[in-house]
Amino acid sequence: MKIADVNRGERAFAITWADRSVTEFPFIWLRDNDQDDLHPCTRERVFDLTSVELNICPDTFELGRNELIVRWPDRSEPSSYESGWLHDHRPGQARRDPSIIERTLWDRTTLTAIPRVDASRCARSCKVLKDALLTAKRLGLVVVEGLADSPTAGEEFADLIGFKRETNFGVTFEVLSKSEPNNLAYTAMALPLHTDLPNQEAIPGYQFLHSYRNDASGGESVFADGFRICADLAEERPQEFELLKRVRLPWRFHDQSCDIRHRRSIISQCANGEFECFVFNAHIADLADMETDVVYDFYAAYRNLMIRVRDPKYAIQYSLAPGEMVAFDNTRILHGRTAFDPLSGDRHFRGYYIEQNELDSRIRVLCRDASQE
Repeated sequence: MKIADVNRGERAFAITWADRSVTEFPFIWLRDNDQDDLHPCTRERVFDLTSVELNICPDTFELGRNELIVRWPDRSEPSSYESGWLHDHRPGQARRDPSIIERTLWDRTTLTAIPRVDASRCARSCKVLKDALLTAKRLGLVVVEGLADSPTAGEEFADLIGFKRETNFGVTFEVLSKSEPNNLAYTAMALPLHTDLPNQEAIPGYQFLHSYRNDASGGESVFADGFRICADLAEERPQEFELLKRVRLPWRFHDQSCDIRHRRSIISQCANGEFECFVFNAHIADLADMETDVVYDFYAAYRNLMIRVRDPKYAIQYSLAPGEMVAFDNTRILHGRTAFDPLSGDRHFRGYYIEQNELDSRIRVLCRDASQE
């Protein structure tokens, strides 16, 4: 946007744009965000805010061809503020972030099939990988197909995105039926819809679950959109919704080598009202330790939520074939499986987590790189 006029006030410039809108730019904000005071390699700020007074004023200013030129009392060289940069970063305007997209909430009737992407195409094309990750953000899950017949093929896909998150289960974990399991996932039992590891200080962001071998009878994967469940709960039972937002439950996982606990609410929202996190895992919810006068209302809301989570209208089932991998947002998508017969064939899944900020970082870089393809 081109600058039409600049007026100097006591504490700020009033910039009039070509569309006749006006933006106020405080002097102290301009001085602190001088792009000439960033390190030339790291692009980190090297300006020391305490080196100037809060009421700093420019010595002189002028409007160049496409920039505002300001001379500050503490700088020997003039500072140049390009008009497009000023308009894009005007106070109150957040920096553009291509990883922030509108989520599409779904249930069994609106999501007829899980979106699919090809692993080799993702490896060859920044645009294909970018679109795949954006789909995972928009819907909360995606199936990656065409993985090599290798136990590490799923992990190699992670290298296209970022660092894997290590937990007490390791950097990667083997989902097999074990004789002495320390987690229900390592049995042949049906797993009800749940969130992984709400007992951790930071819940893992995205889970990637690679079907390496899967010819046992049963064991279909089940998914539901927790944010869809939250939206319906907020509309139909607003008091219960608010209670589940307010009460912070203790969550706990413990075995012979660890005892990991954290306290958080089942539902959390951002300041703008968007859903931030939905946590549901009845198996590792620790003893409810709220005051007695809260217990009755909480259990009524919690039990009703459990019934709602089990409503078939929310869940979709899918049997992951060998060479396929599902990636889903663990802070939004509930996952589970049907029971399987471990004697009927092999069922060997391998999983890992990647944090949301890793995936978002890759989207931002891919948006930049994809434009050059």
